Amino acid sequence: MLGVALMAGAGYLVAALVLFPAPLLPNERAVPRIIGVPYAVAQGELRRGGLAAEIAGHEPSVDVPVGIVVWQDPPPGVAVARGATVSLTLSEGRPRAAVPDVRGLDADLARRLLWGAGLRVELADTVPGTQQPAGIAVGTTPGAGDSVTTGRSVVLHLSKGKR
Repeated sequence: MLGVALMAGAGYLVAALVLFPAPLLPNERAVPRIIGVPYAVAQGELRRGGLAAEIAGHEPSVDVPVGIVVWQDPPPGVAVARGATVSLTLSEGRPRAAVPDVRGLDADLARRLLWGAGLRVELADTVPGTQQPAGIAVGTTPGAGDSVTTGRSVVLHLSKGKR
């Protein structure tokens, strides 16, 4: 009977400390959930809870606007000492891509290469007076090598044909 009581007590202690790491001492605080809020709001929330904030880094995100918290360490609900620092990772917005050089490629291949770089071709125009056969890419706007946000549209310039 004593063995059962000891096992139950040990199980309760493990559950209390590992599964539900709430503050046990008066100087401990539970880390609030601050993922999805702007940095200034996160910083204020942590300060009100007796904690400090630090920016650990930035990471690109196609869904989350610039300056929003996308990750925190320690995670929400973990008990930490008063004054502890919570490391935050902020969104830097959409990732960037270099516009590929598509000069000399046929229109279909040029479109695929631009799409593969995360860009869209909304407009393809023809340029007269080039030395390329009709339908061959002669450039883009923005130009090859320019850094642009992914998802942006580019204009594909195609040769009208030799004159």
